[in-house]
Amino acid sequence: MDKWFNNNNFAKILALAVSVLLWAMVHSNDVTTTPTTNTSIEPRAIDNVKIEPYGIDTSKYVLTSMSKTEVEMQVRGQRSVLTSVFTDEYKVRLDLSNVSPGTTTLPLSHVVPKGVEFVSMEPSSITVTIEELSTKDYDVDIITTGTPAEGHAAGTPVVTPNGPVKVTLPDSQLAAVGKVQGTVNVDGATDNVSEKRVELVAYDLDGNEIQGAVIEPATVSVDIPISEQFTKVPFKVQYKGQLPEGLTLAKVEANVNEVTLFGNQEAIAGIESYSGVTLDLSTLKEAGTETVKVDLTPPPGFEKIEPSSVELSVTVVSSEESTISEKVIRNVPVTLQEPGGSFTASITRPQSGKKDITISGPSDMLDNVDVSDINLVADAKNLKEGSHEVSLKVEAPDYVTVKNSADDLKVTIQIKDNSEETIVPPTQPETKPDEGDGNEPPEEGTEEDPDSGSNEGNNGENTENESDVNDSPTGTNVTP
Repeated sequence: MDKWFNNNNFAKILALAVSVLLWAMVHSNDVTTTPTTNTSIEPRAIDNVKIEPYGIDTSKYVLTSMSKTEVEMQVRGQRSVLTSVFTDEYKVRLDLSNVSPGTTTLPLSHVVPKGVEFVSMEPSSITVTIEELSTKDYDVDIITTGTPAEGHAAGTPVVTPNGPVKVTLPDSQLAAVGKVQGTVNVDGATDNVSEKRVELVAYDLDGNEIQGAVIEPATVSVDIPISEQFTKVPFKVQYKGQLPEGLTLAKVEANVNEVTLFGNQEAIAGIESYSGVTLDLSTLKEAGTETVKVDLTPPPGFEKIEPSSVELSVTVVSSEESTISEKVIRNVPVTLQEPGGSFTASITRPQSGKKDITISGPSDMLDNVDVSDINLVADAKNLKEGSHEVSLKVEAPDYVTVKNSADDLKVTIQIKDNSEETIVPPTQPETKPDEGDGNEPPEEGTEEDPDSGSNEGNNGENTENESDVNDSPTGTNVTP
């Protein structure tokens, strides 16, 4: 052993071993401890994984029903992997590439993320129904919603392309299509709605939208004209004021014979003529022909009138030069002013409630006078019950003269009090012949004034005959 210690090589080896031992002791605390890795495997359930169909020929077939649309998938793996994976990375797929029309049961396939092991899924197969697609042509309906601006109306839509469209659906749904429709909003519109792209929708017979309908083309271009609502009505010149003494109105001609009124539908439906053209005769001072401009204003309910004014060519002559003629206005209705309260009135003569009125005036002016220019009024407001003869109040244009006599301008009015109630006399007890005072009861029809019934009938007959005479259109009541 002494030889080993005295040997130089042994001493070197020993020194080296001691050095390595000392280095290991010094650096033993610097070594990082490796954590223990959790390699345990855990199960997990993935709920509501959607089934994704693929492979169907959409030009020929359509998947109309699936017994299930979602599955529950059972997987397992390390916790760190399971917690780092999103749910949408789990896939369940349904291969429809080899199916034909009808109902069949098909298996499901799955895709799971890397590091996750698939265990099972429920269900693992589903039942599907495949239908064949059919196509049919349908005309396009365009409807409008909303209301155009005041005084405007929407016209008939113009569709481009103009023709039927093709609707593709399963056979079972195609028969239920009621219409193909597009909608255009025209609320507040004042100008035409032009080249509006409108999406088309298929509806069933109950008006419900049919989901999944393929429409070709899917959209159309629609033009909707927006126009102002208007009506054209005639007018008559109204007159006010008086001509100077010695002058006569010979002729009045307007540069137009009708006006255009713009307004809403309700106002348009309620107007037949325009009465806003008024000539003030007091402004005409001498004989001759002159042009008078009359400004026009829209009547209530209308926004605009065209033209905004009319020109009247007015001819005035001296009374000596005026050509006077006569005209008979047939069947002028009598306006009855009711008495009011419980009283009612009716015209009994003439029975028609109309009269023929003869007027005279300048020949050219009479041409424009008709039944609407004559107003006959019978005032029954203060009459009592019974029959009354009432003189008519006649309203006619100032430039004409009514030629009927005062007797001819009368009507007969019957006033009735509806408040009177019919009183039924109480029933008298029957008296036997051997009872009472011995007087026989009077027979029916032998009461006081037995002839009153026949007289009343005669009076009615006379009244009817008298009415027939007064209603004669060629009666002698017209003064020459």
